[in-house]
Amino acid sequence: MRLQTVLLGCGLLLSTVTMGQSQPLKGKFEMKQLINDSSYAWFYTGVNRYNANSTMVNYIKTNKDKIQLVALVNTADEASRKLLPEFYKVMILASVPEESIHMYGTDNAGNTGNEKADGYKVKKYPTILVMRDGKEEGRISGAAKATIEDDLAQILMKMNAK
Repeated sequence: MRLQTVLLGCGLLLSTVTMGQSQPLKGKFEMKQLINDSSYAWFYTGVNRYNANSTMVNYIKTNKDKIQLVALVNTADEASRKLLPEFYKVMILASVPEESIHMYGTDNAGNTGNEKADGYKVKKYPTILVMRDGKEEGRISGAAKATIEDDLAQILMKMNAK
């Protein structure tokens, strides 16, 4: 009898924990999917918590029409859960149009289910690619070296120096 009670309690606890976890997104998605789903509360919290460097954000803002951004993330991965909200906050502050941002979720094997996204040969997640005229100008792979806005601004400066 006690074993049944313990097993029932463990089962209820496990189901509560797994129901609170979000499923990793796979394939092309939009940020509003993360904002509108309470199981991705980490995203909303991360966006609100992040304080971006306004100088770097302004530099990105002045160059936003020159680039397209491709982000490949695993929403179940801690590195992606840290970088993605920061990236989105910077995109909001820099007024980067949603049409310029292409988001792809990957499974744990790194597959997006999208032929074009899988063709970027990404080995580490999250990865953000900065593209101009269909050509890759730079990428942030894994954690940002400094901050997301600083790393993006550095890529833009190198791009503009060409």
